[in-house]
Amino acid sequence: MEKLAPTRQHLLALRTQTTVIRKGLDLLKSKREALMKEFFGIVEESVRLRAELTGALNKAQRDMEIARALYGPAVESFAHAVRREVSIDVKVENVWGLNVPEITETALTRTMEARDVSAIGESAMVMDVAREFEVVADFIVKIASKEARLQRVGEMIKADTRKINAIGEIMLPSMRRQMKSIERVLEEREREEVRRLKRIKAMRQG
Repeated sequence: MEKLAPTRQHLLALRTQTTVIRKGLDLLKSKREALMKEFFGIVEESVRLRAELTGALNKAQRDMEIARALYGPAVESFAHAVRREVSIDVKVENVWGLNVPEITETALTRTMEARDVSAIGESAMVMDVAREFEVVADFIVKIASKEARLQRVGEMIKADTRKINAIGEIMLPSMRRQMKSIERVLEEREREEVRRLKRIKAMRQG
């Protein structure tokens, strides 16, 4: 920070700036607190979704192995028949001035009609396995959306923490030191002025 001349005007300017900066610091701390609440809320939900994903994936893999053991090539044939492209819609949400990506949740689990295959000649187990893996895909999309948001909110918390530390530990202490320095100079000037006036008064009375 630029060193100011030790004048009363500059002292008042520093006091005004300090008040403004303190208010900004309070707002920044409030923002960080709100972001922290959101961050931990997303973490909690992400942990829950990951636990559900692990359970769904383990079940789907077990059922697929059983289906492959019982029906062999029919499993791969069915998988090729219902293969499709999945498009993901990503929108941007503004959170505290920061653009945060959010994946629009689209149900990937399909009905038999939507798969465009006939139930005749297909094993119920094979169809169930297909549905289970679509449920897994649903979980993956949800988790991806949450964790993308988590990353951006986390970055914002780090940036705000750096700003808060810089203001509270560097900027405000430096301004307080400057104000103290100016106050000492002004006090010394006032004392010197009092001494000067006393000398003048003594000379006149002598």
